[in-house]
Amino acid sequence: MSEPGQAHALPAIGALTATAVLWGSNHVAARAIHEAVPLPSLIFWRWALALLVLVPMALPGLLREREAIRARFGRLTVLGALGVGLFSVCLYAGAYHSLALEVGLLNATTPIWVLLLAVMTGAARPRAAQVAGVLLALAGVIVVLLKGDIGNLLTLRLGIGNLWSLLAAMVFAWYTFALGARPLGLAALNVTVLTALTGFFVVILPVYAAFVLTGGVDPLWARPSFGDATLAVLYIAIGPTLLGNLFWIYGASRLGAERAGPFLYLSPLAALVLSTSLLAEPLGPVQVIGAAAILGGLAISARGRRPRLAEASSN
Repeated sequence: MSEPGQAHALPAIGALTATAVLWGSNHVAARAIHEAVPLPSLIFWRWALALLVLVPMALPGLLREREAIRARFGRLTVLGALGVGLFSVCLYAGAYHSLALEVGLLNATTPIWVLLLAVMTGAARPRAAQVAGVLLALAGVIVVLLKGDIGNLLTLRLGIGNLWSLLAAMVFAWYTFALGARPLGLAALNVTVLTALTGFFVVILPVYAAFVLTGGVDPLWARPSFGDATLAVLYIAIGPTLLGNLFWIYGASRLGAERAGPFLYLSPLAALVLSTSLLAEPLGPVQVIGAAAILGGLAISARGRRPRLAEASSN
């Protein structure tokens, strides 16, 4: 029989596991429709649909904290523009131009960049195990980027999708570190909704408007139907975006962000399994070696003291 504390933690553990699987499937679903739905359309509908649910849900809390929100408006705008808006563009640009399993692996390096930011700003002193873990994970990143061929570096033939994915991980690391280093003092759901709103209006909506005004065609407007592409967009909006964020907030609030963080190491594994089984993406020695190095490095660097993670997220 489980102890009361363990039984109380089970729903949180289930929510965090679901979060990892949903966020891992995000890259797979985006990759599956990259030829059918233009990138600006996916980014726009992903957050537009999710916010239709999140804003009414958070409205009572937003009204209660309106004075504190007003005082933090500038910082929330910067966090949302970069941590949600720019991150969304980079994340899906990666999935549109690279294998989903490689995107999942590179996106999983976020904790490494968080740790490096903490060291660079003096917020943390790395232990020997953490240094070894960072080096091992970075070696895995290099293997994935170069696809096992050093000649790709000499000729600068690096996959643009992988570079977008790496940039997404770095941007989200900054967002995570910024929230953890200087907490906003707002409810986690409010932070998620406010940063999503600012990211949507400052970055995502202008990108979508520029796409449409320059002649781009959004198939979800032009040819509305419940085909595979539409269902995939709905899944991304409802699953990884809406439920993924809500599950993360719930699980992290129950267990704490430090205990919740390691669950996200399941995300690249979910992406790997789903991409190879559903998209038939090739799993060669390069991906296996890169995955082993990245995941091994993450596990090693997680030992000892870690910089404080933020409980709010907008993956």
